Amino acid sequence: MENQRKTTFLTTELPRKILQETPELDGDGIVSDVKLATPDHLDGFMSTIHKLSFRYQRQDGSDERTLNLMVKVMKGSDEFRESSLGKIQFTNEIYIYTKVLPVFQQLLAEADCGLSADWCPKMYFGASGHLPSYSDQYETILVLEDISPLGYVAGPRLDLEEDHLRLMVRNIASFHACTYAMRIRKDRRLQALIDGIVPLEFIFGDKTFVSYDVLFKLGVDRLYRYLDAHPEQLDTGSFKADFEGFRKTYGATPIRLMQDLIKRDEVYSVILHGDYNRNNVLFRLDAAGKPTALKMFDFQENRYATPVIDLTFFMYMSMTEELRERCWDDLIVEYHQTLLNSLVAILQVKQDDPALDPYRYEAFLDHFKRHALYGVVVTLHFLPWMMCPEDECEQLSHHFARDINSQEMAHLTRVCGGEEVDKRLVGVLRHASSKGYFSYTKK
Repeated sequence: MENQRKTTFLTTELPRKILQETPELDGDGIVSDVKLATPDHLDGFMSTIHKLSFRYQRQDGSDERTLNLMVKVMKGSDEFRESSLGKIQFTNEIYIYTKVLPVFQQLLAEADCGLSADWCPKMYFGASGHLPSYSDQYETILVLEDISPLGYVAGPRLDLEEDHLRLMVRNIASFHACTYAMRIRKDRRLQALIDGIVPLEFIFGDKTFVSYDVLFKLGVDRLYRYLDAHPEQLDTGSFKADFEGFRKTYGATPIRLMQDLIKRDEVYSVILHGDYNRNNVLFRLDAAGKPTALKMFDFQENRYATPVIDLTFFMYMSMTEELRERCWDDLIVEYHQTLLNSLVAILQVKQDDPALDPYRYEAFLDHFKRHALYGVVVTLHFLPWMMCPEDECEQLSHHFARDINSQEMAHLTRVCGGEEVDKRLVGVLRHASSKGYFSYTKK
């Protein structure tokens, strides 16, 4: 009965709301041939993704087309949404699409700087709150253009290629530049945008973000167990000291480190994507299969915090050891250069303008090093999910939604994917040590 109620809303009321909320469409237009599907492969940990299409025609007949759309809604019980802070996350996501992106787009249009604000699929509808005709719970509904008919596809499941990575750093750099440009200009709109983001804290008062507290603990626990059994993997004195220092300082509470790393500062904090990784971007390829364009989505973990969050997550998750050794520093340089070039264009200043001094490379690199462990800790818990066989991933998803504190969840997290996963996680840690990123834990 409840499913029928939701289906009725999605196929009757929602198409009409889309027409009414989209300026280019006729709110009184004709809707026909409505189709709704829920592909299993699009189902997320915390959301359900529907494919919605319908035929649209203006009343005067001057416009007729088929709209191909993606509809994202929250999933789970009230208890699950509470433990995962789903209400905050999904409401913040709606806020990014309905408030932040329009201001950033206006900023670039006002500057007439030639930069594109085409970071995301077009939004047709976004709402949060109580929707009685859909359910009795607090809900969020986000409707985006389905860009798969335009040739956008997911990248490789795990290991991205250099072209993918360079495109990702350039894309997110231009997005981050909007925050910095508004700060340099003392644009009053910026503080209003920041104030509208509900803080997504890992620790608040005497409570923690329950699901991440568990996931971070399980991630480091797996690593501790493996290195206890294979101490030879700590193959240099500095690596061993870094690992032991990290374990002594944060032990079974890595969430304390993560809370420290998301603290705001007056220079580098930006409005983030927050979950910028291979799973939340689509690429368009040329005839030779080279990625030439990118669009990002899934802003539910957005924050106002360090831009390093949007870099080290996907860089550690999606780079082989060989690619890290060859391209890591180059990607940081490319991000930074794109950031500065974007600021020059938006602000219409020269590269040596004093207003850009806080964002020079050496200062940025120091900031990067002090926050890079964010991507390491996220990778420790998430990489096993991406590397393990599909049946194990399905089991993890099941236990995550049913009872994240279960023994089954803990056991599977520690063993899924086998030793191949363990060795890759150690490689991530070893790289972070070689770059001096553990210096933060020694303060």
